[in-house]
Amino acid sequence: MKNTKFINKLLIILLFVWGIEVVYLIDQNSAKPEKIKTRETQNRDNLSLEYKKKIRDLDQEYEKKKYLATGETVFDRIYNSQDQSIINLIKRISREALPKDWSYDVKVEEFTHFILLIYVPHNIQQVSPREVASYLTPILKYCNWLISDVAVFDRTHKSYLFFNEPMLAKIEKNEKLSKRTLHQAKKYGESFTRFNSTTIACEKYESHLYLPLEVLGPKGVEICLALLDTGASITTLSKNHILKTGADNLQNVPQRTFNTANGRMSCPIVKREINVGGLRKKIEIAVNQKDEVNLLGMNFFDGMDYIVDFKKSAIYIWEKP
Repeated sequence: MKNTKFINKLLIILLFVWGIEVVYLIDQNSAKPEKIKTRETQNRDNLSLEYKKKIRDLDQEYEKKKYLATGETVFDRIYNSQDQSIINLIKRISREALPKDWSYDVKVEEFTHFILLIYVPHNIQQVSPREVASYLTPILKYCNWLISDVAVFDRTHKSYLFFNEPMLAKIEKNEKLSKRTLHQAKKYGESFTRFNSTTIACEKYESHLYLPLEVLGPKGVEICLALLDTGASITTLSKNHILKTGADNLQNVPQRTFNTANGRMSCPIVKREINVGGLRKKIEIAVNQKDEVNLLGMNFFDGMDYIVDFKKSAIYIWEKP
């Protein structure tokens, strides 16, 4: 009897303990999915943060190293992309280094002798040697082994500064040029006339400039004065000059009609060689059959540039770079 009671009590205790364990397990199991969800959410957030950090680190590394292949400055990128000729390379770097309204050209002599020609704009007479040197520094940093000389031209396209190799070596190193060196650069510049403009002395009459010109044809040469007319598209010469230099039948040559100050005028069109200040060009000529007025029109200046100096009664002409 006593054994039965003991066993019953033991069973009750075991059932009670089991019940407690069941309740505990039920409670634990009910909370576990939420804990798993929270833990996985945290893991996912941590992975996202790590990913963003890696992306940020990669972006920072890219910003630091992205110029390694092409160059940190615009000059580096131009210099490193040498898929063009040496002349184009010098020109592209010069375009970046010089003021936007300046122009430039590169001439080659003896295959490896490169001369950089720099032209100041037409509204500036000259630029100081030190200012020019400041623009040359980045050009020489990349092209010092290519450029042998640099010539600088004023607004009339006359050379007034010339830097030779020893001078360019000092400019490249940012050394201050002495007064003696600057004097030499000016002296060399004045004597370097190879690419200077052609100066044509004119005759001035009532605020108009008249240029001396030669008309060359099969029958001979005629010398006359022609009014510079920047509004005329074609050069016009009197019938007398045309007939004395050629045997054109003016009735059978092409005709062209022009609007003039005196109304519309139809002119025969012929070709003649014109010599203006040593510049010779064969161009179309409109024949003036009404009077002896000669006009030098803009077709003579095709491929050329010029400056008119009324004060000095002169015109400066040069080939466009």
